[in-house]
Amino acid sequence: MEKLSTRVMDETSQDANQLDDKGTRIESPKKRSFLLGLGALIGAAGAEKLLGGNAMSVAMAYQSNNQSWQSSGRLFTQKQLQQLRDICQLVIPKTGTAGAGDVDTHGFIDNQLVRCHANWQQVQVVELLKRIESAAIKRFGTAFSDSSESEQLSLLTSIEEAENEFGQDDAEHFAFLKQMIVFGYFTSEVGATHELAYLPVPGGFTGSIPYSSVGKLWSGGM
Repeated sequence: MEKLSTRVMDETSQDANQLDDKGTRIESPKKRSFLLGLGALIGAAGAEKLLGGNAMSVAMAYQSNNQSWQSSGRLFTQKQLQQLRDICQLVIPKTGTAGAGDVDTHGFIDNQLVRCHANWQQVQVVELLKRIESAAIKRFGTAFSDSSESEQLSLLTSIEEAENEFGQDDAEHFAFLKQMIVFGYFTSEVGATHELAYLPVPGGFTGSIPYSSVGKLWSGGM
């Protein structure tokens, strides 16, 4: 399988292992900058949920793969990975550079959930994908990935607003998934070096937003 890129800031993990003369762990400026940036993008509470334990080192060690959605992952089936890829691409679309689906954010999420999150969080995301798939079949007569982009957007908007067949729990689980998408994209080479000025997620799911309306940093919480 062809590797797209390594995660950025691999040196963050190395710097984090440095100790001062008293044996206290030294937090590198690069890591502090990353954490501040992530907190600005998804909110402090969201960043805290994502960065517990060894989450940072696992994230930085992940190797992106542009074909990950073509086979089953550690947690998701092949169809769920394809569905998640489509959702990632809708949340952070391709503009002048790659979107979240293009940089294997879906594979990142699959790995991150298994390596760093509790079983109940894994189940939440899997069940959310199942509910999205079921809703697509009911509404459009086809799988989510086979639906048109406008149909996919309308369905995700329903989740965001907890309307029709979706409730508040679904909206909260979707918010968590969006936070993971931002985290995965932000730690990819493309996201960290080119796309910090275009992250339309924290203010709520809106699909594609013109670059000129976003500004240099789209900050806020979920």
